Amino acid sequence: MASQPTPQEAAEALRNIDQRAEQARGSLRNAPRWLDWLAGAVIFLYCTSIDFFPGSAVWRSWIFAALAVGYAIALRTRRGSALLGQSARIHRQAVSPRFVLIARLTLAAVVAASVVAVALLGSAHTSMYVPYLSTILGAVLATALIGFGTRLRAGLATLAGSGHRMGGLPDGRS
Repeated sequence: MASQPTPQEAAEALRNIDQRAEQARGSLRNAPRWLDWLAGAVIFLYCTSIDFFPGSAVWRSWIFAALAVGYAIALRTRRGSALLGQSARIHRQAVSPRFVLIARLTLAAVVAASVVAVALLGSAHTSMYVPYLSTILGAVLATALIGFGTRLRAGLATLAGSGHRMGGLPDGRS
């Protein structure tokens, strides 16, 4: 028995690896639509409760945090992932370091902009008041998530996997 694979066997193994990696990325793109609808409804109800139930700040935040933590935990377990339509996961090594850097910088910029907006708009000196602003924002966010959730996931999966290919050429040569 040979210790080295033949070029045909190596090429087949590389094709198999690429096929499995694409299958994993495809499972991220094809999450069930009910999940988009549920997430949109949760975000809309959370934002609407700000306007219609102003005294609900404590329990509203705890419920939203529990749902977010529950979702994150469910994605980390095999059964939870299957229930949420994520049958496969991408290895951390397959995620482009450039994507990770851009994602972290984007999140930091959003957090910083949010803090600045709250500091500027939330001060007592501001006389700007938009009635039902949270409800409007919730409706926009929910509509965007329901309408574009599949495309957003597909784009993120593509960006996360771009720049990282396991092999060289399809025939196994570099």
